[in-house]
Amino acid sequence: MSMDLCRSTYGDLAGGDTRAHRHLSDGAFLAAIVEFERALTDAAEDCGAITAADAQAARGALDRYVLDVAEISAASVSGGTPTIPIAAGLKKLTPDNTAGIHVGATSQDGVDTALALCARRAGGVIVAQARDVVALLAGQARTHRLTPVMGRTLGQQALPTTFGLIAAGWAEGVDRAAGELERAFLALPVQYAGATGNLAATHPHGIEIHDRLAERLGLADRPLVWHTNRLPFTTVATAAAQLAGSVRKVAGDIIAHSVTEIGELREPTPGGSSSMPHKANPAAAVACDGYARRTPGLAATLLDALDCRWQRGVGSWHAEWQSLRDLLAATASAVARLHASLDGIHVDTDAMARNMTRTGNGPDDATGHAGEIVDLILAGLTDRTDRTDPAHQ
Repeated sequence: MSMDLCRSTYGDLAGGDTRAHRHLSDGAFLAAIVEFERALTDAAEDCGAITAADAQAARGALDRYVLDVAEISAASVSGGTPTIPIAAGLKKLTPDNTAGIHVGATSQDGVDTALALCARRAGGVIVAQARDVVALLAGQARTHRLTPVMGRTLGQQALPTTFGLIAAGWAEGVDRAAGELERAFLALPVQYAGATGNLAATHPHGIEIHDRLAERLGLADRPLVWHTNRLPFTTVATAAAQLAGSVRKVAGDIIAHSVTEIGELREPTPGGSSSMPHKANPAAAVACDGYARRTPGLAATLLDALDCRWQRGVGSWHAEWQSLRDLLAATASAVARLHASLDGIHVDTDAMARNMTRTGNGPDDATGHAGEIVDLILAGLTDRTDRTDPAHQ
């Protein structure tokens, strides 16, 4: 079976949810370059930079164009970017009139815009599922608002708190990180600046084409030129890594609460062992942890790409294309596996009460303002109905 997702079966299928990954595949990335070319033709015609006949010829080529991922990959070797063979392939389909194809653009315009489209669409899916995780955690916080549990610091029992407060704290972290990612991908801009970033090839129509292109693709129209200002992508990368870290925190605590000697939490469908039938592993939380651990290194690659030479990054720009998609794919899988861990998780309140007695505490011991803090945290969570999901626009 052939599936056009990302680079690895473990990264996609084992994550249990491939909705975000479908926007991050090589095929989706290259198709977004073609989408850029089509929107550019339309925008150029809108602004009078090309004639209706030019636009018609270009659209005919775009309609007939068949994207072959392997072919484009091989053809990208000589020029170093996939935009070049895609534009060349389109021009071959209308050799007598190429004026409406790749109008005033440079190859980076196509690549950056395509990557922004992929990131925005995947980001919408990731944030939506992160909000679902927040809802699950908020539900546990409400249910166990006053359920006493032993607080633990530095690996040791400390003083009593409530499981509701623990869950509310988890929810607050994921909610904030999801909000940061949402703001980052909603701010992703179109890239259309021409060979050296001054739109010389389409003067005096260049800025008008740029803004019309942004409107057609649903991307931000500023910054106007960001060939070597990579902050739009590093902002997404750091936000994604933060979200992955926030769900990893929850997963790690679930794993700790699930150990045999504590037994306070149990996943709804725990994993087993090939040689130890008595085990009930928190497999989904473990997988979440594994995916999330990949993200800091991938984010670091994007941060390293901020160092661009002159008007075009040398290698640094090229390093972004797969790293950002891999980062978002790993984040998506981490969020999906935490959702699987939480959806139907069993909270053993008897075990919580029993564990408190090990250090002379009991379920009637004071837990301070725990319940009030839960209420305040839940009141501050993002309204799940007040968000934009570009993946479904």
